Amino acid sequence: MIAIKGVTTRAGSLHWRAAAPASADAEVVDRACKAGLVSIGVTNQSELAFSGIGYNPHYGTPLIEGRAPGGSSSGAAASVARGTTRLAVGTDTAGSCRVPAAFQGVVGFRPTRGRYPMSGVLPLAPSYDTVGSFARSVADVIELDAILSCDTAKPDAASGLSVVSDLLDGGSVAAPVSQRCKDAVTDLEQAGVLMDYPGRSPLDEALALISAGGWPGAFEAVQTCGPLLETANAHRLDPFVAARLRASASLDLDKIARVKQGARALRETVRASDTIYLLPTVAIEAPHLAPLLEDPQTFAATNAAALRLTMPASLLDLPAISLPAGKTDAGCWVGLQLVGPPDSDRTLLATAAMVETLLMRKEALT
Repeated sequence: MIAIKGVTTRAGSLHWRAAAPASADAEVVDRACKAGLVSIGVTNQSELAFSGIGYNPHYGTPLIEGRAPGGSSSGAAASVARGTTRLAVGTDTAGSCRVPAAFQGVVGFRPTRGRYPMSGVLPLAPSYDTVGSFARSVADVIELDAILSCDTAKPDAASGLSVVSDLLDGGSVAAPVSQRCKDAVTDLEQAGVLMDYPGRSPLDEALALISAGGWPGAFEAVQTCGPLLETANAHRLDPFVAARLRASASLDLDKIARVKQGARALRETVRASDTIYLLPTVAIEAPHLAPLLEDPQTFAATNAAALRLTMPASLLDLPAISLPAGKTDAGCWVGLQLVGPPDSDRTLLATAAMVETLLMRKEALT
C-alpha cells in the first residue's frame, strides 16, 4: 500500500503484479529516510488491505503456530515481532495496525487522520485510511511519530483512564481475553493509576452505530476497489476479499449516512471529555487459520469479530494504540487498547508509555 521507490506497489494483490515500480517513495518513507532511518524492504498484507485476518493466498501468510497473524498489515507486525526490524509502518483503516499488533504481541499505533501524509499510499477507504506504525516499545513509536508528524511535544501522561466496562464484560469478548485485560486493569489500579468506570461510553455508542447501519469504510472500499470485481482478472482476487466486497455493495446508503452523522456528534463528545479510554484491542484470541479457509461464512464472521473493537476509534477518527497485555492460557497474545480524543496523539502516546512501564514492572515482579 505504501510506495517504495523502485518497487512495485502491489497491495498484496496479483492485479498490480506487473505494474511499473514506484517512481518515488511515499512521503512517510521519505520523511523517515531523511531522518536517518533505513528502509530494508516491503512486507506482505491482506489483499487490498481489506481483511483483519492477515491471510494472503498469493504471497503467503506469516502464521503464528498455525494461527492467523491479524491484518491487514500482517507482515509489518511480523517483521517487528520476529526481530527483523525495529520499526515498521502499515495502514490502518478499521484496525489494520492494531489487530496484528494484538495478535503478535507488539505495539501498534493508529494516529488521528491527517497527522501523517498520505501521498504515495494506495487508498482503501479514504475517509478512514491512515498510515500507522509498529514497534516493540512505545518509546520507539513516539520517536517515529515525531519524525512522521514533525511534532516533538512531550506532554504529561493522563492521570487516569476510563475503562470501557461494557466492552470488557460483554458476552462478545472471549473470556480469556476479557480476563487478561481485567488483570491488566487491576495491575494498573494497584500501581496507583486512577480508573473510572463510566458505564456506557462513546465507544459503545459508536459500536452500536456500526452494528445498526454498517461500517462506512466498507462502503467506501466498494467505491475504491469494487471495480476490480468487473475486470478480466476478478477470478484472481482472494475469494474472501472478493466476497466481502460483494457483501459490502449491498450496504444501505441512507443507513451509512446516519452512521456518519452520529459519528460526528460522538467525536465531539469525546473531544469535550478529554478522556482516554481503555478496552481490549481484539475481542477474540488469534484464530487457527485452517478452519477459516474451509468455510467462507466462518471466515467472514471471524473477520468481523477481529475488527469489532478497533472500528469505533476508526469511525470517530480517534488516535488509538494497542499494547501487549500478556498471553492467555492457550498462548495467544492479548492486546490492550488505549483510545484518546481527536488530536491527542502525543498525550495518548505518553499515557501508553506509562501503562507499558507499569505493566512491565508488574510482570518483572511476578
